[in-house]
Amino acid sequence: MMLTAMGRRVFGSLLIIPVLWYVGYFNWWWMTLLQQMLVTVTCLVTLAVMASPKWPDPDMDPVSAIIMNKDKLLPPGSITHLTLVFGFSDCPSLEQVKKHAKTLLDYERFCSVHVPNPKAVFESAWRRVDVEYESHFSEVSVSSVDELETKITHFALKPCFQTNKATGKEDKPRWRMDVVRNTNGRSAVVWRLCHSIGDGIGLLPVGYTMARTMDGKEAKPRTFTRTKPAKTKTDGFGSIMKSVVKDLHTVLNLANGPFDNCTSININGSRPTLIHNGKRRRVDLEFKLSDIKAIRKVTGYTINDIVVALFAGGMRRYMEKMKDPILTDQKDKTDNNKLKITGLAPFAQPRPTKPGQVQNKMVFVHFAFPVNGESLKDRLEKAHNEFQHLKRSIQIPVLNFLTEVGTKLGLESLLAAENTKIWHRTSWIFSNVPGPAEKMMVFGKEMDSFKPFYCNVLHQAIFFSYAGTMSLGLILDSESITDPKLFVQMFDEELREAKKLALDENWCS
Repeated sequence: MMLTAMGRRVFGSLLIIPVLWYVGYFNWWWMTLLQQMLVTVTCLVTLAVMASPKWPDPDMDPVSAIIMNKDKLLPPGSITHLTLVFGFSDCPSLEQVKKHAKTLLDYERFCSVHVPNPKAVFESAWRRVDVEYESHFSEVSVSSVDELETKITHFALKPCFQTNKATGKEDKPRWRMDVVRNTNGRSAVVWRLCHSIGDGIGLLPVGYTMARTMDGKEAKPRTFTRTKPAKTKTDGFGSIMKSVVKDLHTVLNLANGPFDNCTSININGSRPTLIHNGKRRRVDLEFKLSDIKAIRKVTGYTINDIVVALFAGGMRRYMEKMKDPILTDQKDKTDNNKLKITGLAPFAQPRPTKPGQVQNKMVFVHFAFPVNGESLKDRLEKAHNEFQHLKRSIQIPVLNFLTEVGTKLGLESLLAAENTKIWHRTSWIFSNVPGPAEKMMVFGKEMDSFKPFYCNVLHQAIFFSYAGTMSLGLILDSESITDPKLFVQMFDEELREAKKLALDENWCS
């Protein structure tokens, strides 16, 4: 059966309508016409999906297929590799890195190349090849932290995987590791891999195969389970229906809705199409996870609520510094509600665990940053309400269902066009990932820090926690955010202000 479990439930519910119609439950002429149209479309779609051929690779993921065919589906110049930076005070040798990274060869996609199919994108596949293992590694030396950061930026922002110019085909799996040895300070191992291989949840167990606990035991990744939000008094039928209507309205209007309107953050509204202009800056910031937990203790909000609110506050401060027109042109406080900055949060989908398999199953969920909150307290409440709604949201199953059905029907060009319109109207790809709580040994050495980066079509923000430290990794379109360092300073300023407020136990009472 080609339909997802969600799809079967939806179509099963729709197909009961003709039964109700025939027994006289519906007796309005317009309802009868509507049922005829609905039944006809439902039956045709159901038959088409069930009759569609299976993909050549049953483990192919929509995200992977899109990246494989990026020349057709993504803006020209798009960069599709993840950059994972392992920080060390005592740098591992190149031989140590090679030794521990051999576990990658146990995974099919690290030994395979793209076989794109531009005429039927989701019939693309993976082809296993002989891996020239040594060619995936190199070592460079730098003599200062500034040189180290420059090298990491180069790795993160420049394309690193090319097809064979002689044959025009893929002949090498899309991953590599570079040891950046610093003779005067901290060093790094930079792991670059194409996002087609897997998403964060899919890659996590792969990374753990190269790690050990500090006492030398096998490191095991945390198990992430999506918990259901606690029921509240407002969870009645009316409230649920209101939430469903809101989600359906969001999904149906994303591609044709208004653009984000804060031009010091995003100028996409003035661009006729979504582009990757190649103008990117990488900046980051580290801070104590205990600071966020102190705010959580006083407010009762989740860590995700807090980082979203702080990030929105940092954006608000940056907009004020840059004299964003939407702020300077405000006539009264009611204009504050017109501020609009949105993000897409990747939600990992459940996936079976298969030995040697990495998967890339995620859906991007649309949300609004609470930049129109007048105070941190307001922004925390708005962020909390937004993400509480998303936890109950039908956005994820609806978007996942539409993607599954659309791809099976060969509508990938339409889906890609609609997705491009959504991204064009959005400012951020935003992730908050909890990492290991304790320090770990990676490549045989104690790892001091871990920072992920991704050079996306939009601004990309990734929060990641490791061993009591939280990092914010940003890759920004510098044509929109023209002063990236100031942007980070404004976030830091918002965090310091929140830490002061957290000392007052009555702050949020």
